[in-house]
Amino acid sequence: MIEPASQHIPKPSVVSTGQLIDSEKYQELSNAEPKDAPWLDTTYDGFNEEKLKEQLEILKRKNFQSVAIACMAEYSRVYGEMPDDELWMFLEAEYYATGEGQTVCLQVTQAEPGHKDDFDKTLSYPDNNKTLTTQAYRAVRDFYENFGTWHLHGLRFHSREAFFTRYADQLPILLVKLADSSCLLEYHSELHYNFA
Repeated sequence: MIEPASQHIPKPSVVSTGQLIDSEKYQELSNAEPKDAPWLDTTYDGFNEEKLKEQLEILKRKNFQSVAIACMAEYSRVYGEMPDDELWMFLEAEYYATGEGQTVCLQVTQAEPGHKDDFDKTLSYPDNNKTLTTQAYRAVRDFYENFGTWHLHGLRFHSREAFFTRYADQLPILLVKLADSSCLLEYHSELHYNFA
């Protein structure tokens, strides 16, 4: 005799039937006070939300600096020293995975100072206008703001010539025409494609 397929279907769990919400334990946890559940307390273990945000900002700045140092080291190894008269930074990150397709993020930036991290406002004038951050750090921060954390792990800096040679077919024609110019410019694009 053949067994019916329904016999092999797993029994409904307490989550799918809603019994979990009706359980005493769930009710007890949902009505918990911070003294009963310390993970709900915003000042748990000496931390409050504002202090935690400050610490995360410090760690984020350290991460940007680490990425900038690594990218500049790779740039120096591949292209030599960056010319002092180069106004633009050329950044690229590529991500691809089976079934997820490919994403190419491109950015051309001057990475000018202007963010609150770029200056120490606790100093008196004129020292409070001295830039604390490098152009590479600012470029990484801008890239993060445009594309998010995920693409920082594959970030690369390119020379002007290498960038326009490699990505000319993905850039707007006007940008390609400006390849040999020095002007104020900010450009970023994200191309994603998937053949799955």
